[in-house]
Amino acid sequence: MTKIRPDYTKARNYYIKGEGNVYPTLQDIATEFNYSLSTLRKQAANEGWLSKRKERIDLKETIKMRKDFMGKASKLTNVSFNAISAAEYIITKIQEEQKQIELGHKSFDVHIATKQIWALNNAMKLVERGQQTLDEIENGHMSPLEDFTFL
Repeated sequence: MTKIRPDYTKARNYYIKGEGNVYPTLQDIATEFNYSLSTLRKQAANEGWLSKRKERIDLKETIKMRKDFMGKASKLTNVSFNAISAAEYIITKIQEEQKQIELGHKSFDVHIATKQIWALNNAMKLVERGQQTLDEIENGHMSPLEDFTFL
């Protein structure tokens, strides 16, 4: 007489995947699927169920962390674009002020020149830092997706 081997597929999947964030013990599975606990332990050990479960949990945590990071990277991108837009606005205002001076509608003095130089320097720093941040995001230097190959 041939002995029929039990199919552990459902039990294995339930043990490794769990339900949401709840993971059953081998005792729970043995009870639910009506398996002998000692046989189930041997099967789980031979097939590496625990290490597969740990890998799955680690993967879920990594994916969650990466999603969180990408949300922050998106916000950082918006901040960088806003900084560049602010710098462009400052530069435009200085150009308008220069035009008023050229047309004789506004007098030119050392204080205006100093203010314009200071504002232009800060505007350029905003542009450079904003562009640097965008470049780092685009080139993957600020992204945890570089080692995503194991998925």
